[in-house]
Amino acid sequence: MLTTVNADELRHALGGVVLEAAYLERILRAAFSALVGSKYAAVVDGRLTASSLIEDCERITRYHTGMAEPAKESLLAALRACRQANRDRNRVIHDTWATRPGSVMVTLHDERRSHDVTVTARTLTEVRRLADQVADAADELRAAMASALGAGWALVEDQLRQELGHKVRADPGG
Repeated sequence: MLTTVNADELRHALGGVVLEAAYLERILRAAFSALVGSKYAAVVDGRLTASSLIEDCERITRYHTGMAEPAKESLLAALRACRQANRDRNRVIHDTWATRPGSVMVTLHDERRSHDVTVTARTLTEVRRLADQVADAADELRAAMASALGAGWALVEDQLRQELGHKVRADPGG
């Protein structure tokens, strides 16, 4: 039970993280499609998690022949920021929350192959700062993509959706 932390403030702070994570995921999906260079990438990207999108974007960037080396380095740096922001987001959203006296909450992280529990203390300010970190990573990726592939990079993903007149689903018959 949240006795010392205002539950509404905690929900608001966590909601900010979730909202910015959705923005990050949207940018990652668009980046994946642009890096693949095909409107059909949207058929695949809907099934990928944020961490899979980041990993695939990193791999494609390393092998991309239509990008100058400085643009690749900038894009890889932005993807590293996305990876860290997503990792931090996962810890805050998926770990178990408990409150401690004062304005500190703790998250309990349980590694699947371990019997150890990692305890991390967090304040509401830190959770709010994480939302900013996630948004900043998405903005950095958006800027790096524009620098590497030009202003229209984000249009590739939406091309198939516009032609079909609806959202692309993982199961086209469903």
